[in-house]
Amino acid sequence: MSESSVINKYVNYSDGDLINLYIKKPDLEVLGALYKRYMFLVYGVCMKYLRNREDSQDAVMQIFEILVHDIPRFEIRHFKSWLYGVSRNHCLMKLRKDKAERNRHEIITAETFMESAYVLHPVEEQDNEDIQARLRSCMEQLKEEQRLCVELFYYKHYCYREIAAELKFDENKVKSCIQNGKRNLKICLEAKAILKDVGK
Repeated sequence: MSESSVINKYVNYSDGDLINLYIKKPDLEVLGALYKRYMFLVYGVCMKYLRNREDSQDAVMQIFEILVHDIPRFEIRHFKSWLYGVSRNHCLMKLRKDKAERNRHEIITAETFMESAYVLHPVEEQDNEDIQARLRSCMEQLKEEQRLCVELFYYKHYCYREIAAELKFDENKVKSCIQNGKRNLKICLEAKAILKDVGK
């Protein structure tokens, strides 16, 4: 049955009728007919919070999957208002998750590049700036392919697949470049720290 036929089939059903029908006998055709009434609302909410067309389109699909399981679990009096709340909460959760992921990358960057004794102790702001300067200097000493992979992974938060596509490498080479680059950065940072201590 075509999409328009499905919509026409249930056109005279209220939201409550479709909800009750779905609860009695879970049928994605019934849920789809209900959801299509408010897809533009859901998409608008997602665009408001996510500000990205592709992410919003993905969210519209994900929210439908949420409804499959959640509608039978709740007493829904006003579906439109309830759906707005579900959509808003989904977007806020995604934003929090994305923020946590960015923070995780920042923590990994610091721990990975500077996990040596001299950094584990409290440092003054001037010392921290000195560490960052050493890190930049060490980055410049990496082989170009290692430097590019490290920058894309740790600073721009690309995944292996995205880096491979960007640089036209296979994913194994990307992983190898990141691993080797990380090791070389640690060696370089520790060597610079030793030289600084000797010069004191």
